[in-house]
Amino acid sequence: MRTRLCTLAVAIAAFALPTAVAGAAAPKPPKPGSTMKVKSTAYAGHQPTFTGAKTRHGICAVDPDVIPLGTRFYVPGYGKCLAADIGGAVQGPFVDVWVKTERAALRWGVRTVTIRFL
Repeated sequence: MRTRLCTLAVAIAAFALPTAVAGAAAPKPPKPGSTMKVKSTAYAGHQPTFTGAKTRHGICAVDPDVIPLGTRFYVPGYGKCLAADIGGAVQGPFVDVWVKTERAALRWGVRTVTIRFL
């Protein structure tokens, strides 16, 4: 009997979880011209992005719970960005900009910037 109850609980959780996650509210797209203060780092390499976009200048990683994927914005000292990637360490108000080399990523370091949405 106990095994049957455990199996039933797991089955119910398996069906309820996707509904709960799907019901989570996605952030609204920011208004053009609005700004947000974020922490920024840089990454290099040619690994695939979450959205399938090729890594290149202007491809940035964000937390999609804060900045929706597909959002365009301007990062001072870097340029225009497209939110096309996510990362395990990218959580909260955070933007990870793509650069060509690891050396350039180290030069970028960690900085606080005010991004402007386009």
